[in-house]
Amino acid sequence: MKDQYQAISGQYSHARKDDVTVFLETPSVESALGDIVGASAIDYACGTGHYSRLLKKLGANSVLGVDVSPAMVAAAQQAESENPLGIVYKVSDAATAAVFGSFDIATAVFLFNYAKDEQTLALMFDSVSANVIPGGRLVAVVPNPDFINGRNDLVAYDYVLEEIGQGPENLRVRMSFIGDDFSIEFTQWSRRACESALEQAGFVDAEWTPFAVSKEGIERYGRKFWDAILANPKSVVLSARRKPG
Repeated sequence: MKDQYQAISGQYSHARKDDVTVFLETPSVESALGDIVGASAIDYACGTGHYSRLLKKLGANSVLGVDVSPAMVAAAQQAESENPLGIVYKVSDAATAAVFGSFDIATAVFLFNYAKDEQTLALMFDSVSANVIPGGRLVAVVPNPDFINGRNDLVAYDYVLEEIGQGPENLRVRMSFIGDDFSIEFTQWSRRACESALEQAGFVDAEWTPFAVSKEGIERYGRKFWDAILANPKSVVLSARRKPG
């Protein structure tokens, strides 16, 4: 996959500290993970290590962060050297089905939206499945397949989303970060495409869970501030379990 982050790793790391990440996305992922004390975890599309560090802080015994971008992995390794948590990071493309081990849980926050076609999407799910034990879990964040583009209702949260292409089972989207002067492009896959790829990779019990605002987010901004993004969420948690046996 093309590394569109080579020149923006610092900006992206800063963007991952925005209000939506802090008060909606991260607590929603944490809730979906549940009790992971003592678990082994692999964090796909680890970026600069945001969720790799969360997994470790939640009690995972071992954490491997994997990302296609050398710049992102270098930034994650720098953060690890400054605040050692025992996390290992590697550069690898999730579409190549590399096997790193057998993990109890896999996270994949904004991985599958970088699949260029359904074949690549299937390869990504296969790659995750190959690294998760039977009965192990996948917790992912994906663009909301029901998101309605064109409303500009995310401006209050410093995002602008723009459709730039369309396929039978997907939309191509450009997301611009207001105030950070950069953008990324990704694919908003349909619910059918994701669930089909999950099933083919041996996952069952797929669940789509909308983000919920944390208590801290409500205390800081009030409930009304979050109404627009809760009514038309740009992303959701997609979780599943690898079929036992």
